[in-house]
Amino acid sequence: MSPLLISTDLDGTLLDHHTYSHAAAAPVLEALLKQHIPCILNTSKTFAELIELRQQLHHQDAFIVENGAAVYIPKTSQLGLLPGGNEISPLEDIGDYWRKAFAPSRSRMIDIIQELRDGYRFTGFSDMAVQDVIDLTGLSDAQARLAMQREYTEPLLWQDSPGALKRFANELSDMDLQIQRGGRFAHVMGLSDKSQAMLWIADLYTKAFGKAVTTMALGDGQNDVGMLSKADIAVVVRSPAHPPPKVPDRNDVWLTEHYGPEGWAEAVSKVLKDSGAQTDAAPDASQKPQ
Repeated sequence: MSPLLISTDLDGTLLDHHTYSHAAAAPVLEALLKQHIPCILNTSKTFAELIELRQQLHHQDAFIVENGAAVYIPKTSQLGLLPGGNEISPLEDIGDYWRKAFAPSRSRMIDIIQELRDGYRFTGFSDMAVQDVIDLTGLSDAQARLAMQREYTEPLLWQDSPGALKRFANELSDMDLQIQRGGRFAHVMGLSDKSQAMLWIADLYTKAFGKAVTTMALGDGQNDVGMLSKADIAVVVRSPAHPPPKVPDRNDVWLTEHYGPEGWAEAVSKVLKDSGAQTDAAPDASQKPQ
């Protein structure tokens, strides 16, 4: 198999849906680090949230924030040090990172949402106090404050009908915006998505390695479907909170037996084993097509 590149969702996938713990996946993350296999975090979370979380995960690779809105590449990361890593130099310089943005600013989105909100029932992050976010997500005070530091997306707690959501999405599309459903929120965002950012990073690694990479994507929610549909290896991680999303035009999608980070470890360890990269850190892998 060509070099492996992993793109993974966080909440409900690498992180437990209820506790946000990654403990069950920690040994496999360590195996990836030791084997220099890039693991790209591809999440609806913000840059501010990822700074702290990456320390807990011992994460050193590039990461994608706010459902594909922007890519951040640490200047000290494997990608920056590989031959061809100078491909990242034209990007925006953000201190310790290079940044590639695929979406308009959040402030523009909020202005548009305010213009369209009459006749719909929803509450946006910009309408919420910190305690509201804590109550909805179970995050700590500090975590909630980080989650509210959004740059490119506006999460909505949708309180209207599915039909109303469809009408609202149609109005947003006229403004070059879209809605993607996540585990808890509907995210108003630009026309970028997780798949576009994943493929952009895969292209950088292809140039750096001098050969194509094999992309493996893992996710549990509807906002992961685009990423899963474009990956060479697509894994839906079973969720305790909702049915697995369907990935159109794919009959080779894996659905894990276990939930959350245990399912994540199950899937990644199987791919590592099949590729000859052994690890004894993960539970037995037993997967089946979705």
